[in-house]
Amino acid sequence: MLRSVAVVGAGATGTSAVVHLARCGVAQRIDVFEPGAIGHGDAFSSTDPALLCNTSADSMSLMADRPDDFVDYLHGLGFPVTPLDCVPRYLFAQYCRDRYLGVRSAASALGVHLQHHREKVVSVAGAGPGYTLRTGSGAEWPADAVMLCMGMDAWTPPVIRPFRSYSGVTPASALGPAAALPHDARVLVLGSRLSAVDAVITLGRSGARVQMASPSGTLPSVRTRMYPDSSASGSLTALAGHPWVETTDAGQAERFVAGLVRCLAGHGRPHLRDQLSLAHDPVERLRAEITIAEEGRNFWQELTVEFIALTNEWLLRQPPAVWQDFWVIVEDVLDRYISAMPVSNAKKLLSLADAGRLEVGRRRPTELTRTGDRWAMKWRDGSCDHFDAVVYATGYRPPSMRCSEGRLLLGEHRRGAPAALSADLRVDLGRDMDERVFAVGQCSATRVPLVHGVVAVVPQISRVVRELRALPARSCRGVGQSLPVFHP
Repeated sequence: MLRSVAVVGAGATGTSAVVHLARCGVAQRIDVFEPGAIGHGDAFSSTDPALLCNTSADSMSLMADRPDDFVDYLHGLGFPVTPLDCVPRYLFAQYCRDRYLGVRSAASALGVHLQHHREKVVSVAGAGPGYTLRTGSGAEWPADAVMLCMGMDAWTPPVIRPFRSYSGVTPASALGPAAALPHDARVLVLGSRLSAVDAVITLGRSGARVQMASPSGTLPSVRTRMYPDSSASGSLTALAGHPWVETTDAGQAERFVAGLVRCLAGHGRPHLRDQLSLAHDPVERLRAEITIAEEGRNFWQELTVEFIALTNEWLLRQPPAVWQDFWVIVEDVLDRYISAMPVSNAKKLLSLADAGRLEVGRRRPTELTRTGDRWAMKWRDGSCDHFDAVVYATGYRPPSMRCSEGRLLLGEHRRGAPAALSADLRVDLGRDMDERVFAVGQCSATRVPLVHGVVAVVPQISRVVRELRALPARSCRGVGQSLPVFHP
């Protein structure tokens, strides 16, 4: 048993890491570093019941060995949900918090100390066989091993940066359910993916007229579930032994993706052209994909989880250049399906569009200026539009992690080289040793880009915790017996 493990970040990923560590008896002490509330993070901090999880409840368990845990939790609270339902986000945040409190209580009864430090870790330094974590306040904490679980950082486009502190220019994550806008306000939403969809739904309830703009001008696709129903047959797991899956040839990224995509129409499923809409207009494509989803013809959705798992396993065997090539293919062709939205949200968008309150366009902003109490956005084509408010939902970036002289620097730093990760997600601190600093979830995105949702992250956590539990006693500063496994 390790003497202590530090978990940096406690959104959904960090909470899952804590739950796995505590249940498996890995360490005598678990220190959790999270400035905010446990389990919330940016993704699930909203209390607005209209904002739903983008994945179904059956894919959101924090525990690898209990895939129905979130559904069971909701049933225990009296919510009559099905595994296919996409539930309000605040319920998942509540689930994370309750599971954390449950393992903290159970761990304490078994002599394991679990503590939440409301501080941000700024660096992790190698200290002999262990590590020293330094927080923003200057405090230092020792650890035998570290799990990095920070969430992604919101990206602000250059055109917005001079106005971030201005009233009327708001990040999507800060948009409240009762936005203070004039009647019939005209609002620009920069971005067209999941966070932008949430922003439009929130703004739509206030009566705003919204223009959604992004370089791609495409909305996420539409799904009704994440897993196949009990009558479905066929999967992607049988592909694991195919030569084009096992290859490490740097030129095989496109062939790998093409092979997986072909399988989405196998096993008696319709051809992909009958599962998708290729309409050029984003609203008409949305309309068609809602119909396809409600008629149950979007069979691709049933293999999304397997697609992510198999692809991540393949990418871990490749040199970094391969997954970069792969991501270009995925971003252009598949990302809108991997990050699809629930059909209920899609119908809300379509209702706004049909009412003349939503436009979606492919546009690149070049200059934002303030004209009186309104905002003028100039576009790359030379045109200009005026708005009462601007909301930016322009995506996220993996957390910044840089290495310098045996120290891992977290947050925005100019010095040091980008942290390199091994196939088992260990961070290389440049010390020529097998480190016990692991990056999971969004922290691993530079090595494993398909970390979409809890269902992709929990297997990573389970694997890392097994490695920590298997460490020989001589590599630990504290030696003890494994604790009994308990269930919250």
